[in-house]
Amino acid sequence: MTKKKNDGNRMDKRFRWVLALLAVAFIAVVVRLLIICVFNGNRYSQTALSQSEQSVTTISAKRGDITDRNGVQLATSNVTYNLILDPKVILSNADKYLEPTVSLIEECFGLSASDLTATINEQSERSYVVLTKNLSYNEVEDFIEKKSEDSSVAGVWLEETYQRNYNFSTLACSVLGFMGEGKGIYGLEYEYDEELTGTDGREYTYVNSDNVLETERIDAVNGYKIQTTIDYNIQSIVENKIKEFMETTESKTVACIIQNPNTGEIYAMADSDDFDCNKPWDLSLHYTAEESAAMTAEEKTDALSEVWKNFCITESYEPGSTYKPFTMAAGFEENAISLSDTYYCSGSKEFQDDTVKCHNTSGHGTLTTKQALAESCNVALMDMAEKIGAANFCKYQSKFGFGQYTGIDLPNEMNCKYLLYNEDNMTEIDLATNSFGQNFNLTMIQLSTAFCSLINGGYYYKPYIVNAIYNDDGELVQSVDKTLVSRTISEDTSDTLKEALRLVVTEGTGDYAAIDGYVIAGKTGTGEKAGREDGKYLVSFIGFAPYDSPEVVCYVVIDEPESGDEHGVSSTLFNMIMSEVLPYMNIKTADQDYDPEAQENITTEETQEAEEAADTDEDGSGDDGAQEEEAGGDEEENDGEEGED
Repeated sequence: MTKKKNDGNRMDKRFRWVLALLAVAFIAVVVRLLIICVFNGNRYSQTALSQSEQSVTTISAKRGDITDRNGVQLATSNVTYNLILDPKVILSNADKYLEPTVSLIEECFGLSASDLTATINEQSERSYVVLTKNLSYNEVEDFIEKKSEDSSVAGVWLEETYQRNYNFSTLACSVLGFMGEGKGIYGLEYEYDEELTGTDGREYTYVNSDNVLETERIDAVNGYKIQTTIDYNIQSIVENKIKEFMETTESKTVACIIQNPNTGEIYAMADSDDFDCNKPWDLSLHYTAEESAAMTAEEKTDALSEVWKNFCITESYEPGSTYKPFTMAAGFEENAISLSDTYYCSGSKEFQDDTVKCHNTSGHGTLTTKQALAESCNVALMDMAEKIGAANFCKYQSKFGFGQYTGIDLPNEMNCKYLLYNEDNMTEIDLATNSFGQNFNLTMIQLSTAFCSLINGGYYYKPYIVNAIYNDDGELVQSVDKTLVSRTISEDTSDTLKEALRLVVTEGTGDYAAIDGYVIAGKTGTGEKAGREDGKYLVSFIGFAPYDSPEVVCYVVIDEPESGDEHGVSSTLFNMIMSEVLPYMNIKTADQDYDPEAQENITTEETQEAEEAADTDEDGSGDDGAQEEEAGGDEEENDGEEGED
């Protein structure tokens, strides 16, 4: 009995020890759990939340619009939608989501159900697969409605973004430019990319202080809207007339600038090498599909560069006789010539080693100063340049901005600095041929802007394309006004030149530019292109209206026209364009009296600033546009050189 009792006691002790150990272990677990929950719970919760799946979404900023001067929308960014697939969500409950989701996508967007299913299975670990881009609201409207009605459709959603759209395709293409990979890479899109580009927003998740996963949204800031000086109607007239002209007269390039002579604003700027801003890489406007397909990569790049260039600011050429008014202006300003002077043209002028012909090889006979311009006599202009001298001639080239950037707010402007002579390297024959616009180069924007100063009283205004910048709420951020750069000539000289330019149209080479009911003045030009023996010309006409108080300047250039009557071609195109522009602008007709108050006043302060700028530029002004090397390379044969037909 005693032995059995002792054995029972030993078993009870073991059992109590086991219970005690279990109790201690239980207490340890409870204590550990309390420590985790009470003291370290926040840390562990944050760790768990941070490891949970999160999403960061970019909220696209809208790029600012580009409008014409009257608010006509030329470029805008339209809301579009990208269709996004989330295979991970779909396969999380394939029995419920797969078939309804695939069926709806197939129904609304015409995508293959089998292809969709394959994509979902192949991309099973992904949450972001782009199915299609740039869908319009009309294309997604049905999908949005049906998806909202069916809870079994999951793992597919629409991402909102923007697509740049140019409302008139080719209109003002060389001015507007285009975009690539979200950035402006040409034209105003490039020049004002920083202003047009907004700041993208973000939608993202984070762990707050209460250990809750929250969503934060920072809204996008849309880009600024820029308002241009371009007038949609004037730009349309110019481009339509260029197309019409090109259909009847074969030419390499035709270009036009219409400008306000009293401010420098550009109303229109165009050339015949247009392109669709919505499809800038498409050459179909100028080449057949076969021609494009046959091009090498280098040939296609060259072709695109040729189409994209803005002829009005990037191409240089010898201006021909449209330069003659500038030679005369220098002569009047330096008292080297006067209205009482006469000139005799025998048809050519002899130099030591050269003979330079007039376009009228039979000779004009005796001409007054004004008649010399009206008849575009090369011999008379060479005689004037001889009186002016090389130093003064080069000084006035610089004063008029030739060989310098105009500062227009467009990219890739050419300055032609090394395509002009200077006092040190200009020979007698160089001075002679330069007097009528040969053997040096300039650009359309240089000549047009300088010409404005010839006829507005001598005030040189910086040309510009953008006149205002607004934020997304329509509030004015920046206003761009006219900028007076310098004073080029006196008002007396300006008035005299206007009279002579009027004579060009009434009695001289510019008769085709005359428009019934309007008082037109201007100058023809025919420049022989380099390689004189090829017989290729660049012809032009620059004119203005009304004659007594100019409000608009139009400059047309035709490169290599297929016509024997060159001056008639350029002035005819001017007529075609301005016959529609002048009535649209409500320019006064010949039978209306001149109202001096209607002409924009130039303040005394502006005059003083211009004169101070002119005085500042006086020192070394002939060097600004000077050429450090011989202009045009080797001197060309001048025998038979002509400035105008």
